[in-house]
Amino acid sequence: MMEVDDEISRQTQIIRPAIRPYPAQYEQHWLSKKGRVLLIRAIMPEDEPLVVDFHKRISEESVYTRWMSNMQYDERASHSRLIRVCHVDYDRDIALVALDEESCAGKNCKLVAAGRLTKMHGKNVAEFSVLVEDDWQGEGLGAKLLLELIKHGEADGLDGIEGIVLPTNRAMIHVAEKMGFESVYDKELNVVKQYFSYKEAAPTSKAKEDYDIQLRRFTCPINI
Repeated sequence: MMEVDDEISRQTQIIRPAIRPYPAQYEQHWLSKKGRVLLIRAIMPEDEPLVVDFHKRISEESVYTRWMSNMQYDERASHSRLIRVCHVDYDRDIALVALDEESCAGKNCKLVAAGRLTKMHGKNVAEFSVLVEDDWQGEGLGAKLLLELIKHGEADGLDGIEGIVLPTNRAMIHVAEKMGFESVYDKELNVVKQYFSYKEAAPTSKAKEDYDIQLRRFTCPINI
């Protein structure tokens, strides 16, 4: 009888939750290059109205740069799509959002940027995406979100992260390369394929050095 109890106890100890809990560890306040305060955290199901409003403020150019197509607002902001965007399976994805802290002090909290990492089927690699509202571009926010995604992928044991961007998206290409991504232009598809390898980012490499510099720069939260 004691052996049965011991086995039940052992099995109980190794049981893992079926669904990962909400990753509260990503919540932080962060100061942009222009001195604006943001709250960065993982997305929540109740963020859907904020995402709808976010898409109202995204320019056609930013939409095309992100999706490489002129995805219409009605499609981007549809409930059937956003219910998948805002309800995250944290075993597969991580989705981070940045909120304007000043607007959140009132009743009109604004979501101004989002970043996502989605595991790909059949390999231990995830695809990244980042979208920043036009009025908030150039403040280091895209770099901050990308860095948080890189850190998450490393903690999750991924082999690498990849993404596909347009050649005209020079800002994202530059930021990613500074953090250690390799960029390869695909002439046939007219896109730039970017890949970050955790295995190849050796401590002695220039990419790792740049990554460490960015790590120190973009992970300095503020206390408010």
